[in-house]
Amino acid sequence: MILIIARMFLFILSIYGFKWLLQQFLGIDPKVGWIAACCLNILILYFGAFAGMLESTAIVLAIVGWSFASCGLYSKFRKKKLFQPRLNLINIGLLVYFLLFAYTLLNTKLEHADNFSHWATIVKFLYTESRLPTASDTIISFGSYPLGSSLFVYYATKMAGFSDGAMLIGQFLLIYSCVIALFAPVRDESRTLVVAMNFSLLAVFNYFNVSIRMSNLLVDFLLPLLTLAGIAGIYSMRKNIKALSVYFILIASVLSLIKNSAIFFVGILFIYYLYTVVVARKWFGKIWHLPANVLAVYGASLIPYIMWTIHVGQQFSSSKHAVSLSRYQQIFLEKDASITAEITEKFMAALADFTSIPSQGILLFNFVMIASYISIRFFVKRNNSILRCTVIVDLIIVAYYIGMYVMSLFSMPTEEALVLAVFERYASSIIIFSLGIAMMVLSREIDYSLFEQGIQSRNHRSFKNLTTKKVYQFSSMGLLFFATIMLLSENNDMMYNNMYKNSVPYAFSEIVENQMTMSSERYLVISADKEAIEDGLISYVGKYYLYSPNVEAVENFMMDDDSFLNLIQKYDKIVVLDDHNTFNAMTNKLIDTQFEPGIYAVDEYF
Repeated sequence: MILIIARMFLFILSIYGFKWLLQQFLGIDPKVGWIAACCLNILILYFGAFAGMLESTAIVLAIVGWSFASCGLYSKFRKKKLFQPRLNLINIGLLVYFLLFAYTLLNTKLEHADNFSHWATIVKFLYTESRLPTASDTIISFGSYPLGSSLFVYYATKMAGFSDGAMLIGQFLLIYSCVIALFAPVRDESRTLVVAMNFSLLAVFNYFNVSIRMSNLLVDFLLPLLTLAGIAGIYSMRKNIKALSVYFILIASVLSLIKNSAIFFVGILFIYYLYTVVVARKWFGKIWHLPANVLAVYGASLIPYIMWTIHVGQQFSSSKHAVSLSRYQQIFLEKDASITAEITEKFMAALADFTSIPSQGILLFNFVMIASYISIRFFVKRNNSILRCTVIVDLIIVAYYIGMYVMSLFSMPTEEALVLAVFERYASSIIIFSLGIAMMVLSREIDYSLFEQGIQSRNHRSFKNLTTKKVYQFSSMGLLFFATIMLLSENNDMMYNNMYKNSVPYAFSEIVENQMTMSSERYLVISADKEAIEDGLISYVGKYYLYSPNVEAVENFMMDDDSFLNLIQKYDKIVVLDDHNTFNAMTNKLIDTQFEPGIYAVDEYF
C-alpha cells in the first residue's frame, strides 16, 4: 500500500504541475485550477489515443507535469511561500475530506455490476491494449460510451499500478477536484457560517448519491459535479475572458466525453457561459468580437465530442447505446399504446412519491432556498437573487425529468422502461446539481447579508449586536457538527457495510487472479446463482477477471448425457464458481469426478 500511496502522490504532483501552468499563464482561479488541470490531462490523453499513442502520451504527460510542478515549487520556494500553507477552515476541511475518503477507497473492492459491464473493463482494456477499442473488441459491451473519465482513471493506474483501489482513487481525484471548485464563489473564506453551510450541503450530497456512491466507477455523480465546477469557475473568472473561455472549453469538452446523456449538462454550461460573456461584453472591445469569441469557443468545445461521434459511427453503429435517430425510432415503435400508457403511469407515480430520495431532494432544495429568501428579504431586509435562482433551477429540474421520460420511451428497451430502470440513479444527478447551485448561491447571498460588508474590517466584533453574534456562532457550530456526522456516516457505510465477501467478484477473485493479458480461450462458468446468471452479472464479471470475451454462464444442467457432454466440449475451460449439485451429479455419473470451486481444463477431464 505504501508503494501505491507514493506513486499516487507522484500522480497528484504531475496534475499540480498543470494546475500551476494554468494559473501562471492564464490566471485560472486556484480553486478551479485542479479540475481544469484534470480536464487538460484528459483531453491530451484523448487526442493521444486517437493518434494511436496513448501509452507514450501518458508517459510524456507525466514527465511534463513533473517539470511544471518543479517550476511551481521552486517559484514558491523563492518567494518563501513553500512552507507557509494557508490554514483556514476550507483548506482544513477539504484536506480531512480527502484523507478520509481516499484511505477508504484505497482499501475498497469493486462490487457494482456496471463496473464489470463497462467502466472497470474499459479502463483495463486501455491499460493493457493502450488504444481505443474497435468493433472487433467484443469484450467491450458498450462501445459507444465516451472515454472521458475512463482515460483519467487509466492514467491513474499507469502511475500507481492497476488495482481496484487505484481506479477508485483516480475517479475520486476527479470528484475531489470538482468539490474544491465549488468553494470558488465563496467571497470571504474566514466566515465560519458560510463555510459550514457549504460543507453541510456537500455532506448532504452523499445521502442523495446513495444509489451511486463513490465506491464505484459510475459517472452519474461526476456529471453534476463537473457541471457545478464549470459554473463555479465561470462565475469566479467572469472578469477574465481569456481564462474563462479556456476553462469553459476544458470543462465542456470533457463533460461531453463523460457520457452521452451529459449533453443536457453541457447545454446548461453553454447557456451560462453565453449569459456571462454577454454581461461582460465591455471586456471584448469591438462589438463583433463577442459573437466571434462565442462561436469559436463553442466550436472548440465540441471538437472532441464530434470526433467521438464519428468514431462510434464507424466502429459501433450497432451498439446498444449508440446515438442514432433510426434506432430511437425503432425502440419507440416497439412500444404500443398500452405499454406507453403503463410507462407514463409509473413515471408519474414515481414523481408523486414524496418518500423517494429524488422527491426528498427537490423538496429540500426548495425549502432551503425559499426559507433563505424569506429570512434575508424580510428579516435582514435586503433584496436578493435567491428566488430567481430557485425558479430557474426548478425549470431545469422539470426539463431534466421530461428528458428522462423521453429517454424511457425512445432509448430504453421495453422491459427496462416498464420498471423505470435506474430512475433513482439518474434523478439523483439533477438533485445533486440543484443542491450544488443552492450551495453557491447561498454562500454569496448570506455573505452579502452579514452586518460588516468590508472583508478586511471583519473580526470577532463585526456583529450588529450580541444576539446576532450568538445566533451566528450556534448556527456555525451546528452546521459543522452536522457536516462532520454526515461525512463520517457515509465513510463508515462504505467501509463497514459492504457485501464484497458475498459478491460474485469476490467468488471470482478467490478462484483466479485478475488476468491482465487478453485471451481468446472459451470459458464456461458454472454457478447455482440463477438470478446473477440471468441478469448477466456472472458473465460480465467473468469476462473482466478472466479477460476473455468468450465467457458464458450456465445454471441449468437438467439435460441428458449427450447434451451435457456436447455443451462442455464447446469450451476450453470450465470455471466452477460455487457448489452446484446438479452439475456435480452429472460429472460424478459420467466421469466419476466432482468439482470444487476452481478452474479446470476441459481436455483433462472430458
